[in-house]
Amino acid sequence: KKSFQGPFRACHGIVKPHDFYRNCLTDLCMSGGARSILCQVLETYAATCRKRGAMVHDWRTPSGC
Repeated sequence: KKSFQGPFRACHGIVKPHDFYRNCLTDLCMSGGARSILCQVLETYAATCRKRGAMVHDWRTPSGC
């Protein structure tokens, strides 16, 4: 089994990141790479993880949000 690193490591097994990732790429392309879009998608993923009981570590500092 793959071992995930990073602030969302405890969440990946509970909330699959694939759809969030795909939506994020699309939104970033449409917005010309706006950092606010990236931060918004990460915030939504973090909230979804927490709602389902997963521990989310600090993601704002590493991502610059």
